[in-house]
Amino acid sequence: MTNQVKCPYKKVDLSWFTGTANPCPDLYQPICGTNFVTYENPCIFCIESMKSHGKIRFQNDGKC
Repeated sequence: MTNQVKCPYKKVDLSWFTGTANPCPDLYQPICGTNFVTYENPCIFCIESMKSHGKIRFQNDGKC
């Protein structure tokens, strides 16, 4: 069974944004991306995935 993380913000173009913002809750629920980076939670992963234009994808739950 393949799990996937659905990023609800994928239609938002953040390419213009160069500042720092953290819209994610302060929740520790580690998730591993296909770039073998462990993200603190799915929200942070989704933001990084969007910034990479979808190049970073969900690998597995937990640490890499």
